[in-house]
Amino acid sequence: MTDVIEVEGREYRVIESSVALEIENAQGEILTIGRPVKSSRHDTSLIRTRNGPTLSQPGSGYAQRDYFVRRAGAAQREAGFHYELARFLGWDLPRVTRMDGSEGPLYLECLFPYFFVEQKHGWSGVQARIPTYLGIQDVSKRSAEFILALDAMDMILELQRVESALSLLEADWKSAERSISDVASRAGIIVRGIPKKPNATWRREDLVGLEIDSGSGWTSLDDEIERLARDLDSQQVRPVTSVGEAATEIENALSQNQDKMTRLSIVLASAIEDSEQANKQNNSLELRIEALEEDLRKHKDALLLQRLGSSDGLRTSYDNCPTCGQSLPDGFEITDYPLTIEDNIAHLEKELGTFRSMALDAARAAEISHARVYRLREELDGLRAAIRAQKDALISPNLLPDAAALAERLRLEEKVNALRAVRDSIESSIDELDSLAATWRQNKETLTALRGRELTGSDDVKIRSLRSSIVSQLEAYGFRSLVPQSLDISKKTYRPVHEGFDLGFDLSASDMIRVIWAYLFSFMEVSREYRGNHPQVLIFDEPRQQEAARPSFQQLLSRAAMNGAAGSQIIFATSEEEEDLESMLAGLPHQITSLPRGEKLIKPRTV
Repeated sequence: MTDVIEVEGREYRVIESSVALEIENAQGEILTIGRPVKSSRHDTSLIRTRNGPTLSQPGSGYAQRDYFVRRAGAAQREAGFHYELARFLGWDLPRVTRMDGSEGPLYLECLFPYFFVEQKHGWSGVQARIPTYLGIQDVSKRSAEFILALDAMDMILELQRVESALSLLEADWKSAERSISDVASRAGIIVRGIPKKPNATWRREDLVGLEIDSGSGWTSLDDEIERLARDLDSQQVRPVTSVGEAATEIENALSQNQDKMTRLSIVLASAIEDSEQANKQNNSLELRIEALEEDLRKHKDALLLQRLGSSDGLRTSYDNCPTCGQSLPDGFEITDYPLTIEDNIAHLEKELGTFRSMALDAARAAEISHARVYRLREELDGLRAAIRAQKDALISPNLLPDAAALAERLRLEEKVNALRAVRDSIESSIDELDSLAATWRQNKETLTALRGRELTGSDDVKIRSLRSSIVSQLEAYGFRSLVPQSLDISKKTYRPVHEGFDLGFDLSASDMIRVIWAYLFSFMEVSREYRGNHPQVLIFDEPRQQEAARPSFQQLLSRAAMNGAAGSQIIFATSEEEEDLESMLAGLPHQITSLPRGEKLIKPRTV
């Protein structure tokens, strides 16, 4: 198909090759599908279709349309072949949750391992070829639910959507909370009462407070804005005097501001030192918490080993004091009577709780220190601006207006407007948090209700029928690794299990093949009985793997014939000897196409 072909003993180089397939759906529509294998004119991702039986009834009157595969959108856009194939099969593919929380269709590649088993990898295990590269959560489970048309699929998809919505809400909350923190920090404002993530009890009106350092202590932002606005109003109602009239007042104000700036500089230096100390304390506590968490982990590992029977003891000699971290000189002993591992774990957990509370307090203290430094710097900048304006006013002509008074009035107005803008921005973000919290609570309640729901009665009937089909087949196939009646179907994975575990390495190789036979046939049968989404086509490439016993294979053929008589289509490709195959098929409805051993499947067309 791709390189060379042998015809009557001679090899010819392949220039062009393609493959075509004719399929018919339940409505009697026939579609002929063609795809290039090797071509200089067409890409192998091009699919050419004709609406009619082009292979069995050649003709030129069939409508043709081209599609693409192996490209983005092949399952979601009208020009994609998988989209067209799903439509032709009558499938409304559900949207499922991906690993990243987004949604996408349940691709056909996830379903066809239930209908086609190829020889190279398909027989290595139950659902061996379910693709994971598509990034779909619980892909095999979603596929099984769709094929069986389980009500659980709708519930699971709804649950996944709610979980994804919760994750997005928490991400939006974190972004809004960080935005509030950044805006408040730049304005020297402390925001109290906003948790790091939404919870069931948070209400903005009960918990949130905005505070600012007014110079005489922390006060409400609203109160500070009102105080500054009153000061501004009182200045605006007073007429602006000339420099000559206000010279004495300007000189006195200049002297007071210079003294105040000196004092404020000292206070600022002290506040900066306090802020740096608070940051150091915060970092120190974080390091201590990390050390305690590591110590706790080691103790828990040691306790686990001890309970498992290990004789290795936990190292109890230290080079540094485990409490304060100071170096211990040679000869120092912490105690001759060390605590047991259990006592140490209990002590470490209490210590961790204490240090975590201290870390929260330290983080809050660092935040307050930072806001205070910002506020003092802002006030100092304002004083410098006022001093410059007062000095400029004193050297101005006496008839000019008092520029210092005007500058102070403008500075106060800008400050009031800036604080109002910051308050409005924070209030807007808090409104967003309030809305996010309400939506989060609703989704949380929905999630709790969904998690409490069980499989519907209809689903239970289908699962029991699935088990019954598998058990009856395994008994017929001569399954010996376990008692077939001891097997069950997991309601979490819809796979056969024994004592709660998936069937795997505890089976013989030939019994694993029998399980695959039974599993795939059971899906076909249950879907047919309860009007599921199975296309009622099953294709096995070399089903007699691991040299399964002849009676087992004969029972498989009998099961296939039974399903064929019920309206399904089962296709086996096998290298069994034709005589043996004919004897096993005796009395069973079937159609066989035999290719003599050594003969090529691809032949030149005779004219």
